[in-house]
Amino acid sequence: MNNDFYSEQLVAKKSGGSETAKKILIGVLTALVAAFLFLIIIFPLSLLLVGLVFYVGYYLMTGIDTEYEYILTNGDLDIDKITGKRKRKRLLSTKIGDFTAFGKLEEAPEAADKVTTVLVTDGTNEGAYYADFRHQSAGNVRLIFTPNEKTMEGVKMFLPRQLKAEMMRKK
Repeated sequence: MNNDFYSEQLVAKKSGGSETAKKILIGVLTALVAAFLFLIIIFPLSLLLVGLVFYVGYYLMTGIDTEYEYILTNGDLDIDKITGKRKRKRLLSTKIGDFTAFGKLEEAPEAADKVTTVLVTDGTNEGAYYADFRHQSAGNVRLIFTPNEKTMEGVKMFLPRQLKAEMMRKK
């Protein structure tokens, strides 16, 4: 049996109230600083500085946007955080076979004490799943994520036998 599996999924975090407020604040401050510079500095130099201020404002505003990438390769799950479509950071790497609990988020038991929660969803938690496991550096971890059909197929393929059996009983 060939168990080669690969899935890549991008989940964009939806902007909430705080992200929108930050973007509005950056936009207003950018406009105020640009107007101030345009009025007090002589013409050719003011255009250059105003352009620079708008570029910095744009850079800061787009840096607020967040995406998560799930990469599942033969039972190894890697999760990266992508900020502003330009900066990538690895949040987590684990094996699906290390999961000690797995299921729909709404059916999740209360998390144990001293558990690190890794929340990598679009912010709505619709269709979210949880996975509990022991991580070598982070200790006990509860992962909350929203896998699509293909990623879910791979997760199910590499789950420990006991968790597969539990999932079949719940259907």
